[in-house]
Amino acid sequence: MTAGHDIQVTPRPFTRREKTSIRQDVKRFEKIGRDHKCVTMEDFADFVTNRMKYKDGKITVTSKSLIRGLTVYFGEQLLYNTTMARLAIDVTGGTQHLISTLRSENPGWLLADRFVGQTVLVWPIVVDYVTQGHQCSTSLDDLLDQLIDWNHGYLFREEIETPWALGHDLEPENFLAA
Repeated sequence: MTAGHDIQVTPRPFTRREKTSIRQDVKRFEKIGRDHKCVTMEDFADFVTNRMKYKDGKITVTSKSLIRGLTVYFGEQLLYNTTMARLAIDVTGGTQHLISTLRSENPGWLLADRFVGQTVLVWPIVVDYVTQGHQCSTSLDDLLDQLIDWNHGYLFREEIETPWALGHDLEPENFLAA
């Protein structure tokens, strides 16, 4: 499957370590939400953005772990509200820096509905928002709603305000009431 920006992805089974890591990240962000009174995705994004640190022009390891946690949490919210599933993949193509980052630090960042042919690359959505939030016109909450509506057939792909949602729109005539 091609996932945009010349990235090739091949589905594979999750490792036990990846599953555990994803579960821990989700639980950690749920705790952050309780402790810091984060209610919306925007609150979570502000939490991460306010704690972003750079060293020598690169994001620190701690900041990367916060981004990863927000990525997994955002994906989890999509899982609960759509028919998508989290996929573990092997990544090839694209730039070497992007590939090494996607492969090593972000298991489960790809969500897909294999029956409909819809794919959402969650990690780039979150990174774009957290690192360039001042340039984003759409909040993470609105984007989450758009992705959910797209999966349910209420929006067309062109109406979603991110390039990281790929795939087919649902055919409206298949869902007309008799």
